[in-house]
Amino acid sequence: MSKKRNNISAPEETELTALSRISHSLDLLVKLSIEAVRGTRSQAQTIVMLDSMGCGQTEIARLLGTTANTVNVTLYNEKKKTKK
Repeated sequence: MSKKRNNISAPEETELTALSRISHSLDLLVKLSIEAVRGTRSQAQTIVMLDSMGCGQTEIARLLGTTANTVNVTLYNEKKKTKK
């Protein structure tokens, strides 16, 4: 049985590696920024802020080290509070 090879040339693979490193660096910067915000805001406030910036629930959960379900419940409770 032969293995299939990716049809990616060496320059394209180098570009993908560079993009992966850039993506990782940006992810670290975002996490560091969130850690700075955590000192001044509650988790609920941070979740609402990230949601208002257009982040999805799974992305917010990943950034905050929690579950998407926690993010979902928090957003629901916060929206319920603002309706009162």
